[in-house]
Amino acid sequence: MSQSFRPVKEIWNTHSSCFVEAGKLVALFHGLAARVGTASNEFQYGDKNSVWVEDGNKVLDYMEADERFSAASFKDSLEEQGIFINESDLALLIDNMRSLAKEWRSSIGEHGELVFYIDA
Repeated sequence: MSQSFRPVKEIWNTHSSCFVEAGKLVALFHGLAARVGTASNEFQYGDKNSVWVEDGNKVLDYMEADERFSAASFKDSLEEQGIFINESDLALLIDNMRSLAKEWRSSIGEHGELVFYIDA
């Protein structure tokens, strides 16, 4: 079986403070990817989790412009999965994400992917 390796160029973009637990935030990113019809995956790197989404443009378009990107909508979706989040904390998070989406476009990879690191 052949192996491969490659160097990684990491450029840290603007972060968003968050009062939502890491596991719940990961679930939110997976739900977001599912809503826009793109793949997502989760990885762990030491003290950080990362969520990779295949089509970063779709995700950021949804964050920026779709009125369904709201705390009420995601709270219901997450509760269906047994994940409970304070709606006001979720509303603050979504507002931050919406305001940073344009800036985060510079983090989209050459194949359209987008990776979010979540501090544990």
